[in-house]
Amino acid sequence: MKLGISVKLTALLSLFGLLLTGLASYYLFNSSQQILIDSAKRDLQTASQVLGRNLQLSLQGFANDARVLAEQSQPRDVLLQRPTSAQEEKELIGLFQALLAVHPEYRRIRLITAREHGLERISVTPQGPADAGSLAEKGHFPYVFETLRLARGEQYFSEIAQPSSGSAEAMTLHIGNPIWDQATEPLGLILLSIDVQALFQRLEIELPEHYQVFLANSQGDLLLYPDGKNRQASAHGPQYRLQEELPLTRELVEGKAQNLLTRLPATRRQPERIAAFTRVRIDERSPNSVLLLGIAIPEAHILRESQQLGQRSAQIVVALSVLTLLLALLLARALTRPLNQIGLAMARFARNRSLHPLPTERQDELGSLARNLREMQEEILRQISELNENRIELERMAHHDPLTGLPNRRLFFDRLEHAIANAKRSGKRVGLLFVDLDHFKEINDELGHAIGDEVLCNMARLLSAITRSGDTVARLGGDEFIILFDQLEDGSILNGIAQKLLGHLQNRLLLGGHEVLVQASLGISLYPEHGENAESLVQNADKAMYRSKRDGRN
Repeated sequence: MKLGISVKLTALLSLFGLLLTGLASYYLFNSSQQILIDSAKRDLQTASQVLGRNLQLSLQGFANDARVLAEQSQPRDVLLQRPTSAQEEKELIGLFQALLAVHPEYRRIRLITAREHGLERISVTPQGPADAGSLAEKGHFPYVFETLRLARGEQYFSEIAQPSSGSAEAMTLHIGNPIWDQATEPLGLILLSIDVQALFQRLEIELPEHYQVFLANSQGDLLLYPDGKNRQASAHGPQYRLQEELPLTRELVEGKAQNLLTRLPATRRQPERIAAFTRVRIDERSPNSVLLLGIAIPEAHILRESQQLGQRSAQIVVALSVLTLLLALLLARALTRPLNQIGLAMARFARNRSLHPLPTERQDELGSLARNLREMQEEILRQISELNENRIELERMAHHDPLTGLPNRRLFFDRLEHAIANAKRSGKRVGLLFVDLDHFKEINDELGHAIGDEVLCNMARLLSAITRSGDTVARLGGDEFIILFDQLEDGSILNGIAQKLLGHLQNRLLLGGHEVLVQASLGISLYPEHGENAESLVQNADKAMYRSKRDGRN
C-alpha cells in the first residue's frame, strides 16, 4: 500500500516535536541572559547614583570647608594686616595643614588678597607652607578674579581640565570663597585646590574591579575614560569629549536628561557594554559645578553566569539534531527526490521562465502539487505575455500621438536633444521645419472635427513621405507639426524640402465628399545658427513660421 504525503508528514512532524525541546532550551537560555542584563542595568543605575551622591557629598563637604575658612577671623586679620596678623597667620597655616592632613585629596590651600594683583599671602601644600619668596600674583587667573566678583554667599567652582592638557591644573577642582569684612568689596579669598582623581580613586575603591568609570566636566571634556585616550594624549594633543566619543550621551551633557541607561556599542578597544550615567551638581548657582559620572560593565561579564546553562542547552540541541538527522535519512528517498525536482523546476522557471519536467504522473499529494504548479506556470506565462504587450502599447502611447501615430512632443524633444549632442561632437548641423496648417479652425468649424482629423492624418502621411527614414516627423499638438533633420551637411537642403512640401499642398483633397485645400505656413531653424539647445531651436522655428503667416500664409 502506498503511503500518502499526509502519513509521511505526520511522521515527520512527530519527529519535529523532539526539536521543540531544543527550541525551549534556547528560549530559556536567551531569557536567562535577558534577566541577567536587566538585573545588571538596575544595579548599574543604582551604583552610578550612589557613587554620584557620594561624590556630590564629598565635594559639598570641601565647599563647606572653604566657606568655614573664609568666615574665620584669622583670614580677615591677616588681609587687613592688623597688629596680631603675624600670630593669626601662624594659626591659619596650622589650620590649613590640619585640613591637608585630614583630606589627602587637597593639593593646596591658599589665602589670596584682592590687592597687589591677587598676591598669595599664604600657600600651603601637603609638603608644608611656601616660602615668602615663592608667593606669586594670581590676579590674572580665573579662580581669583571670578571669585572676587561673586556676591556674598556665593562660591566659585572651576572647570576641571582634561589630563591630556599637560597642565599642572589638570584634574584639579578649584573652590574659591570670598572673604568679606564690612566693606562692599571682598578683602580676598580662600582657594582650595582639590585633586579630583585622588578623590575619585578613593570613592572608586568600593566598586568591583570589572566596573569601568567615566568622568567628564560640565562641557563634556573627558577626565576619566576606560579606553585610555586621556592617558595617551600628548601635552598638546586632542581634547576628547564625552558627547563625541559616545553620541548617546549628548542629551545628558546638554542637561536635557538627569540620568541615562544605555548600551554602548563595541569599539576596537572595548567590547559591548551596559552603561549608566548621571549628572552630579555641587552647587545649583554655579554652572561649572556639574560633573558627568558614568559606570559601565562589559556585557560578556554580565552573561558569564549563563554560560553553564548555554553549554547544557547546546548539548541537548546537538543530541536532538543527530537523532533528527538519522530519522530524516529514512524519509529522504521517499520525499526529497520529487521535492527537489519541483524545487529545481520552480528555480529555473523563476530565472528564465522556462518549463522543466515535473512529477505530474504521481498519484499522491506531490503529484497533485506538481500538476497545479504546471497550470500556474502556464497561466503566469500567459499573463506575462499580456503584460508585455500592454507595456509595449503603453510605451508607444506615451511617446506617440494617438491620432496620427507620429512621435509626440516628449519623444521629439528627446530625439532633438540627442541630435544636438551628436552635432556638437561631429560638427554637423541639425535642422527643424515647423509646419502649422493655415485656416485649420475654419475646416473644423465648417466641415466638422471628423474631416479635421482626416486632414491631420493626411498631413502626417505627407510629411513622412517627403522626409528621409532617419528624420523625425512629430505632432506637437493641434495643427502644429515639426520635422527634425539630423546630421545635415548643408542647411540649404531644408529650403528645397520646404518648397517640395508647399508644392504638394497646392492640391485639393477629397475628404468625406468635400474638396479641401490644405495649406500651411513653414518656419526653419538650424543648429547652431539659431540656437544651441532644444528649446531655443523650436522657439526660433516657431517664430519663423509666424513671420510666414504674417507675410501672407502658404
